[in-house]
Amino acid sequence: MVDRQLTQEWQTRRQETPGKEMARRTFFWRLLLTASSIAALVSLLTTAIGLDRYVSRPLAWSLAAAVQIGLFGLAWLIGSGRDVRRWWIGSLYSVTMLFSVTFSYVTLQSEFTEQIRPAEAQRRLFDLSRQQLTTAQQQINAGLRQSRDLEVRLAAWLDLEQKNGWTTRTCAAEDHCYLQGVCDRIGRRMDRWQKESGRVYREGPGEKLIFGALQTELQTLQQISRSLEAYDAQLTSGEVLASGVDNKERLRRLDTVLNQAPLADLESLTCQAVQPITPPSYADHARDAADDEEQPVYAFADLMATLQSEAPWDNEDYPTLFAFALALFIDLFVLVVALGAATLLDTAPGHRLPGLDMPSPAFDAALRRDIDGWIDGALLDPQADSEERQRFLSALVSNIAYSAESTAQLLPEDAAQRRFGHLLVASRAATQEGFVKYNRVGRLFVLADWVYPALCRHLMRSSSSIHEAPDGPTLASAAMAEPAAVV
Repeated sequence: MVDRQLTQEWQTRRQETPGKEMARRTFFWRLLLTASSIAALVSLLTTAIGLDRYVSRPLAWSLAAAVQIGLFGLAWLIGSGRDVRRWWIGSLYSVTMLFSVTFSYVTLQSEFTEQIRPAEAQRRLFDLSRQQLTTAQQQINAGLRQSRDLEVRLAAWLDLEQKNGWTTRTCAAEDHCYLQGVCDRIGRRMDRWQKESGRVYREGPGEKLIFGALQTELQTLQQISRSLEAYDAQLTSGEVLASGVDNKERLRRLDTVLNQAPLADLESLTCQAVQPITPPSYADHARDAADDEEQPVYAFADLMATLQSEAPWDNEDYPTLFAFALALFIDLFVLVVALGAATLLDTAPGHRLPGLDMPSPAFDAALRRDIDGWIDGALLDPQADSEERQRFLSALVSNIAYSAESTAQLLPEDAAQRRFGHLLVASRAATQEGFVKYNRVGRLFVLADWVYPALCRHLMRSSSSIHEAPDGPTLASAAMAEPAAVV
């Protein structure tokens, strides 16, 4: 009597609890499916917009739709797959996802940097222009300092020549290259005068040949100083660094200023070659006016520069990294949702040996009666003797094999084993799946993890003693009373 009451209580819980649990699982499964569909739709939009930059719009949207449908289907195949083909489906998903992520990244990165990159390009050229103008100013200021110092010294020479004469006698001790050049030019002028006049030039105070030559040199040096001052004023005018100017116009102004540098005057003062300042290339700073067709090129260039950079990432790198991570996440989210939904479905309620808040012996007795009921239903003979049941169960257990995923699978050899499998499915103790192997197409039963140990234990017990017929309704009979659940 107690055993019958426990069995009836267990049957009541079994009929009520799974329904509620399945309703909750169905709700969450639909929720996950909706989330996966939305993610696939977002990926479709980003992929199509990215493709639209390369090919015509109908072709772009067609390819994007095909790729996203394939990704969605492959993700759910991976989630529900149970055989060795899962790795092959995963490889196909990875290749397809690479295509989708590439164009999704182009779209996202272009959107994120649509306003940022042009402003960065203008700031970068502004800083570079300021640096080059500063370098030019340093060259000019150094030349101005030398020219003013030389003006003072030449003015002293001129005053000395006017008062005392014999100014050229100081040339031997002069170490400045420009003043040495002044002495050389005055010496050549004296030699030319002596050859033309046939007389020896007599030095002395006054405003004579050497005085006139020094005056000419001083005027030349003053002209050089005025040229350097004029160029310095041009550098500091602010025309190149004016605000509200695009990169093309700023480069034009910078080219104009740098090409007007008085390099010859600087070289005459320093007596050495002065390297001109090379203006930057417009191709390196044209992003502020980039076309839509150029955005993908810039997107990939940004990603490669960021990933290959050995320096720490800065603020300019974060939009690129975020766009790439988001493109990966969108497609991986579809796969993760599929795997999560498959896990949710795999935990469908069924027989479990422990738990259910009832004594283990009573639960075990009910399970034994269920197995006997399944055997009777498979043999279509509720009055079968124990030996016939034992032979059937022995052949059934021998026909159960474990797959590579460590799941017990029953490939029925006859109609009786097939009926037994359907009874397991009706009791939610197994699921039915199709298979293709050695050019053979069929269906097999994937058993729950507890079924095979329970059948083996039942087989060992039945071989040692004769099981008494149950005097109450069994679990199997309750399951068979639900024909709509049979697959």
